[in-house]
Amino acid sequence: MFKITVASEDEKTVTLKLDGRLTSEHVTDLKRLCLSYRDKKNKAVVLDLSGVTFIDTQGVTMLENIKDGHLRITNCSVFIEALLNKLVSDDKN
Repeated sequence: MFKITVASEDEKTVTLKLDGRLTSEHVTDLKRLCLSYRDKKNKAVVLDLSGVTFIDTQGVTMLENIKDGHLRITNCSVFIEALLNKLVSDDKN
């Protein structure tokens, strides 16, 4: 199971809380939602991964492809942070 919840939203930023396993079957929906907020609503997107227990290769690739100055990744477990090492370390700099 995978769930996306809008945790907070203001004029400039939306925080999406992700829960469950981010696998290939959910990648398209998450990408579409992130790009919609970023491109159509001109908001920065923060992905709160505190509830994510697993990300497959397609999930990692999708996050790498859409990661830019308008997308941040936060609250990763140690396991998820290792998978997303470069993406998360970019946010810490």
